[in-house]
Amino acid sequence: MKKSRTHWVALLAALLALPGAAGAAERGWYLGAAFSKVSPDYAPPLEFAIPYSTDAPSRLTGDGLDAIGSRGIKWLSGYQALDWLAFEADYLDLNSDSAQLAIFCITQPCGERIRAETVSASLSVLALWPFGRFDFFARAGLSRWKSTIEILNADGSRYASRDLLGIDGKFGAGAQVHFHKITARLEYERLRFDLDNADAWSLGVAYRFR
Repeated sequence: MKKSRTHWVALLAALLALPGAAGAAERGWYLGAAFSKVSPDYAPPLEFAIPYSTDAPSRLTGDGLDAIGSRGIKWLSGYQALDWLAFEADYLDLNSDSAQLAIFCITQPCGERIRAETVSASLSVLALWPFGRFDFFARAGLSRWKSTIEILNADGSRYASRDLLGIDGKFGAGAQVHFHKITARLEYERLRFDLDNADAWSLGVAYRFR
């Protein structure tokens, strides 16, 4: 994680050093996309009800996702109303990941792996501090998320599954540099998924309509 973060910081510094960058961004609409990496300690809450018979349900809990990291694509759309204020909506799709799960089963086949996929849609307010060709910014908003968690058999078939839903706050900070209509951005976000938290880094670009 630290190595990846260092690479992204170095890339943004290189972009800032390039000639021809424009001044602070003008007001108006923009669209963009970013590659996102979520910290490997991200572990969605897990609790399954697995009925072995109609009147004897069995409960299964586990921490099988503790060692999994996730990466995905974030799509964003925003409007910069003032030099120091912008409103932004984004959609984050984290690719599914899986990990080995050690459990004891009464019946067979028994689930051997756990897989999770998470998507979220967010609305945020951005406060910006322009400095010539680039800006620093802070973010605060709300995110509606959904995690689909599955337990898989050894042959890949589904043993059990559950969808988790929620609405939580999100916070972040970052920097961006402008090249005429193109903006390059590096950002850190603190995400919440119910009782769980995750650190997310993203590197992306946006196109401004002006």
